[in-house]
Amino acid sequence: MSDPGLQPERTELAWQRTALAAAVAAVLLLRSGLTRGAPLDFAAAGCAAVVVVLWFVAVRRPPRTGSSRRVLAAASIAVAAAGVLTALQVVLLP
Repeated sequence: MSDPGLQPERTELAWQRTALAAAVAAVLLLRSGLTRGAPLDFAAAGCAAVVVVLWFVAVRRPPRTGSSRRVLAAASIAVAAAGVLTALQVVLLP
C-alpha cells in the first residue's frame, strides 16, 4: 500500500541523491582531467554539473504541467552525454 501524499517528498529525495552523485562525479572527473590532462573528462564534468544545475531549477521552480518531464529529460541527456564522453576518453586516450 502506498501513500500518494508522500510522492513529492520521495521525488525530492531522489533528486537530492541524483544531484549529490552528479556533483561527486563532476569533482572526480575534474580531478582526472587535471591530473591526466584529459579534455573529454572536463566535458563530462560539465555534463555532470548540468545535472546539479537542473536539480536547482527543479527545486526552485514551482511545479507546472510538463515542466518536470522536460527537466528530467534534460538531466537524462546530460548523464548520457557524460557517460559517452567518459567512455570515449577511455577508448581514445588510454
